[in-house]
Amino acid sequence: MTEFLAGFPGLLALAVAAAVLFAESGLLIGVFLPGSGTVLALGWLAGHGALPVWAAALGASAATVLGCQHGFYRGSHPGALNRRLVERVGEARVKRVESALDGRAGRTAAISQCFAVVRTLVPRLAARSGMSHVRFTACNTPVGLLWGTGLTLLGAYSGDAYDHVRTTVGLLGLPVLALAAVVVALLWWSRRRRDFNGSRVSDLNGNQEPDFH
Repeated sequence: MTEFLAGFPGLLALAVAAAVLFAESGLLIGVFLPGSGTVLALGWLAGHGALPVWAAALGASAATVLGCQHGFYRGSHPGALNRRLVERVGEARVKRVESALDGRAGRTAAISQCFAVVRTLVPRLAARSGMSHVRFTACNTPVGLLWGTGLTLLGAYSGDAYDHVRTTVGLLGLPVLALAAVVVALLWWSRRRRDFNGSRVSDLNGNQEPDFH
């Protein structure tokens, strides 16, 4: 994804990433799209100066939240949605998500943002289960904002650990965000400390008085 987005100017890369993220959480085709990878790649570009980090985080968060809202709306007006949903993702998977929503709708709406595929399914199935729009928004939106912002910052500041962070998040989802953030923070602190110690040694060597004896 970084190779794909790197070919665009910063604002265009943001627009493309936002479109992918909206589709990933708001359209049925989203079950095949790389949500987490897109956010990390956008953060990586921001970290390399293609666009401001805050703009990347805001764009990624807004796109995924709006996508979830669209998914909930579509679930409220299903039409032929049920048949297409089952065809795309499989009846067994749909039934598992519906079972998770039964009695735990709020928790499921929040946690779903952490994982691919269910991030696409849950808004639709939550609406179909009778969950109110206000409750869905209150449960899902804060996690969507955290997900978009957190992964953008990870991508921006992961540095040499980017590939490892992308693989880990892709495999395990947002629950590893805190662990990955700690790893990135330690790498950043170690690099800063090394640079600081190096500059102190240089200053000390430069400030030594010449020995004329």
